[in-house]
Amino acid sequence: MYNVRPRITRVLSMIMISALMIPLVSGCTKGETATNKGQSTQPDTQQEQKEEKKDPVTLKFPIWSTITEDLFTKLDLVNEYKKEHPNVTIELELLKDTEYENTMKIRNAANELPDILPLKSAWLINFKDNIVPLDDLDAAKNNIFAADFKVDDHIYGVPESQFNEFVWYHKSIFKEYGIEIPQTWGEFVAAAKTIKDGGKYIPIAMGGKDGWPNYPFNEFMPSLVANDGDYWSTMATKDEPFTKGEAFYDAYVKIQELYDAKVMGPDPLGVGFDQSKLMFGSNQAAMIALGQWFGSDLKSMTDVDMNDIGAFLLPVRNSVDDPFNTISMVDTFFSIPKSSKYPDEAKEFINWFFSDAWYSKYMTEAQLQSTMKDVKIDLGTMFDGAFDVSNLNYVLNKGGNEDYKKIETAIKFDVKKMGQDMMAGKDFNKMMQDMNKSWKNARSK
Repeated sequence: MYNVRPRITRVLSMIMISALMIPLVSGCTKGETATNKGQSTQPDTQQEQKEEKKDPVTLKFPIWSTITEDLFTKLDLVNEYKKEHPNVTIELELLKDTEYENTMKIRNAANELPDILPLKSAWLINFKDNIVPLDDLDAAKNNIFAADFKVDDHIYGVPESQFNEFVWYHKSIFKEYGIEIPQTWGEFVAAAKTIKDGGKYIPIAMGGKDGWPNYPFNEFMPSLVANDGDYWSTMATKDEPFTKGEAFYDAYVKIQELYDAKVMGPDPLGVGFDQSKLMFGSNQAAMIALGQWFGSDLKSMTDVDMNDIGAFLLPVRNSVDDPFNTISMVDTFFSIPKSSKYPDEAKEFINWFFSDAWYSKYMTEAQLQSTMKDVKIDLGTMFDGAFDVSNLNYVLNKGGNEDYKKIETAIKFDVKKMGQDMMAGKDFNKMMQDMNKSWKNARSK
């Protein structure tokens, strides 16, 4: 029989030691908790778990420009946004620019608008009852122009970019013919005729087949002659705005002069935009009239010598003593439809889009001007001297009020189609007389 007393003694000793250590361990634990209060990683872990638990969201985002699509792809918009919002997927959809508005009208009727709806300024009125006011959105508050395009005293869209209209030209061709930058309409037409007489180049590339490329002339020049960015609304107050002495008529006389000079190649109506762009890029044409956005398009063309490309503002004035009116465009208004299932996420995306981290990078790549108060963009050397003109005056282009829209719809008023008819040689005076009759009749109703 063996002695159990030593074993019992050892067990009792261990129990006493354990009992003595419990307060010490408890004290240390409390001390650590007190010391690390406010520094624990637990809240971060909870936040991460919370982020992981967010339901996946897909924001549908249509666009109408292949240029925009290329820029979004190059800068990786979808994945850049997902880095900060892992549960959100931006679903881009490219639509034809000529079909975009009608497509959105059809989807609106079916209550199937996307979550983010880009609109032209002229379309805000048409969609105002189906999109949410954005007056309290940070991106809207910090935007230079958003309030200028209020509808019924509300901001419905945040404009993406500001740009001017330019005549792009090859410096080497101007130098070859000793042409200075035109300062008046007469000088501009004379420069085009000089190049035509040389027989080597098409003076002005025009994609008249597509219709829309004549917009710097047929759409914007009436506003420039009138010095009225909201000239369409002004026209809606007149019975016969296509009469001699009215800004529209006087602007179109100038445009007809340009078309009659045959300085846009042998068949401007047989050439589409893509072909006219290639004609300019390959030095077949000396000039092309397009917006500031065209700069990024040129950069994407591999054979273009960018050092030979310059830009000047389209001169519409008759004398250097007159104001130099130039269109300032504010384009692509980001709106949110009432039918969106994710309005909060859509607002968060718009605020991110206009934040300096993304927006400045995007605008620099696009070579467009900022609409945000605290973001400045370097336009580069292509625009050196472009704004060096006397009496420069910016005309902020707007899309027309509801009265204008009703008349426009009633008579199918289409200035780009009128431009095509003018290039085709349609009788100018008869066109103006017919337009007066249709316009007056629509106003009376």
